[in-house]
Amino acid sequence: MLEGDLRKQAWDFFHMQAGQRLTTFNFYIAIASLLSTGLGASLKEDINLPVLGVTLGMFLVFFSFIFWKLDQRNRVLIQGAEQTLRYFEALSGLADADGRPHIAKRFTREEFDTKTKRARRTWRFWRDEYSYYECFKAVFVAFGFVGVVGAAYAILRILRTLESTALHL
Repeated sequence: MLEGDLRKQAWDFFHMQAGQRLTTFNFYIAIASLLSTGLGASLKEDINLPVLGVTLGMFLVFFSFIFWKLDQRNRVLIQGAEQTLRYFEALSGLADADGRPHIAKRFTREEFDTKTKRARRTWRFWRDEYSYYECFKAVFVAFGFVGVVGAAYAILRILRTLESTALHL
């Protein structure tokens, strides 16, 4: 296999994995939104289906964990492709300037810029830039938290119902 073929293979692999990662995340958002909506509805006073709430809350936690692990795997595959593309950029012979990688070395330059920005993070977190992984992880944790809290609240409602039923006997 020639160098050009390997470079194209690395780019195609990167492109496929990056697209798959976003598609998978979008699918997760759809599932998590449906489960959260069902969880919220099951806990309404006029519907009052706390057993369903426990089930939906646990499914939300489960899917959050599974999709987080799947995203970690996608991230590793993407990083491997990025390393390969940085290798080919190093072979380009383009000279770096002022301690920064040449602008045409997109993957090498992006890695450099990201490390530089991370070193300058401040307490004003809203001004900082975050990676896909950090943002996705925050969403997984948030939906997982909703699942835990919703399931716990549903369990409390079940226990209250059992307690009030026992008092009436």
